[in-house]
Amino acid sequence: MIAARLFLPLGVSLAIAAPPAAADHGGPLASAPMSPLATALIAGGLAFVTVLLLALIWRLFTGSRSDGE
Repeated sequence: MIAARLFLPLGVSLAIAAPPAAADHGGPLASAPMSPLATALIAGGLAFVTVLLLALIWRLFTGSRSDGE
């Protein structure tokens, strides 16, 4: 509670004094080079391959444990 009282004025003053973000670029940088569908398909494919590799590594490390039964 005391920390909130100490940091609240600091946070409010920083929020008021913060300059606007200059991240919106115009011109040729305004449009993405790939379509969102292509980006989503590539990300999904990479995630799928990652899961397959993790499953393979898990399977190789655990292996088949034969306790003689």
